[in-house]
Amino acid sequence: MLSSYGPPGYMTDFDSVPGLLGDWSKAVSGWFDEAIKLVESKPGFSGQRCQYYNQLKQDPGPTLEQPVVWNAFSGTSLRRFGEAQAMEVGETVMPLSERQDGQGVYYTGPAWAKLFYRPHDEYCEWRVDRDEEGRIMRVTFTSEPPEYWQALHGDDLPNLNGEPTYPVPGDPQLLLELYREYVSPDVELEDLICSEDLVEEAEQKTLYPKGSYNPYNRWNTTDGLMHLTHPANSLAAEIELGGVATILRERYGRRITDPDALICGTRYGGANRCSDPMIGCSVNELAALGCWVTLRDPVGLYMDHLDMTGWEKPDGSPVEPEYFRILRGKERFIERAVFEVPSSEGFTVSDVTIGGVPIRYGGQLAQHITVRLVGLAAEPGAFDPIPLPCEHSALIDPANPEYLIQPRPERGPQGEEITAFDYPDVAS
Repeated sequence: MLSSYGPPGYMTDFDSVPGLLGDWSKAVSGWFDEAIKLVESKPGFSGQRCQYYNQLKQDPGPTLEQPVVWNAFSGTSLRRFGEAQAMEVGETVMPLSERQDGQGVYYTGPAWAKLFYRPHDEYCEWRVDRDEEGRIMRVTFTSEPPEYWQALHGDDLPNLNGEPTYPVPGDPQLLLELYREYVSPDVELEDLICSEDLVEEAEQKTLYPKGSYNPYNRWNTTDGLMHLTHPANSLAAEIELGGVATILRERYGRRITDPDALICGTRYGGANRCSDPMIGCSVNELAALGCWVTLRDPVGLYMDHLDMTGWEKPDGSPVEPEYFRILRGKERFIERAVFEVPSSEGFTVSDVTIGGVPIRYGGQLAQHITVRLVGLAAEPGAFDPIPLPCEHSALIDPANPEYLIQPRPERGPQGEEITAFDYPDVAS
């Protein structure tokens, strides 16, 4: 049985903060427990056992690893805008009052219109640095979850509903030092904290109290990059998705196995993304084998590698692998990396070609990055799961048949669901 959950990417920042490693493990354990309760509360699930498990509380025996991989470039942007416009969108930041998929808003309230996120929803985000002539000097990538940085500040980590729940000690000075090392020496601690309560007004919920760490601070959005910012890119969301995906689903008496139909019928993530449908389908297949299912420790989403096949320097020779450097994490568990041409080479990233095409956008590099997580399966046949009916459906956008629309229930003044939509399952 696992004794504790470790920090993502085997990173060591927590080592110098007394008690932080233990409390981080308690938070991760808590997220697994919440996900298990969520599964058990699903309509029709009563009488079954949850196949998702917390490794600190359950040991089903020897496990097999199941890597789940996908592309780092936003499937949502690609489907919604097409490749050319998606590349341009990927260079921008968007206000949190606006959803990348165009379906409603992420958060309601005036504060969110002044805070920004990157429209990179595949658990890998990037920032492009250019010189005065617009040439790309470097592209920096991150897969670090925001909860890690909340923990470094010493904030109560959120539960699956986004409410501060799990207390942890922190070291704000260490937080500042890391920002100065990786982002800018000009960062000040006051730049990184909330100057007011950040409230989700529709649900009347304070997500980030005044004085707490602000994951949408300017040094992580408009003026730099430290960790993931997209509202869907969180560690807690990954753990929740893994749990809900263990529930088998059926429609018209047939078990659903198609990734798009499965995610549309359950709505455990974004249907147009590369990541969520792949994660959900892979976990669901392990569950269908009757296995115990969980996520490998350390739990995280990682850049696995950058494929530079066909990349060339201006003289036609292959690009050096050393241009891509891991800054945080380790091989296959990459949390932060940079692609940069050494100044001694006499050219820039913009002079590199991929399949003969010059690099003009950071998204061109992201298209060659593989992101992954690792699922664990144990004791096949331990369960005989019964599929549950699908709870939701999706629509194909009439103006864009490549794009799926997931209608969202209306919400009352307390955030309660007041309308259950029943749409033709054209995506199933």
